[in-house]
Amino acid sequence: MPLELIILFLVVAAIVVAVVVGLRRYWDTVSRGTSEEEAFDRRVAALNERQSNRMSDELIRTNMDEDSAWQIMVERGRRAARRRSRYDSDPDQQTRERRRTK
Repeated sequence: MPLELIILFLVVAAIVVAVVVGLRRYWDTVSRGTSEEEAFDRRVAALNERQSNRMSDELIRTNMDEDSAWQIMVERGRRAARRRSRYDSDPDQQTRERRRTK
């Protein structure tokens, strides 16, 4: 094999390796999230977990009649009203309590 062909192959291989390494580093910087984004993702995941586990398996499996469904709605409304009334006087209190529990 001629020497020029070997040198050309090595140059092209070095360029390809440099492009791959550069793309890999660029992808790492793009895909890495900030600590705020990661904290937000954890909060959303925790919220989804709490939302998915609100009702027991037995309650979900049973056929619900209108009266029991109505009672569940009324009770949830009462809980939401109690939660809202607790924070009516100081809206920042809820934020401070959430920060303390984490």
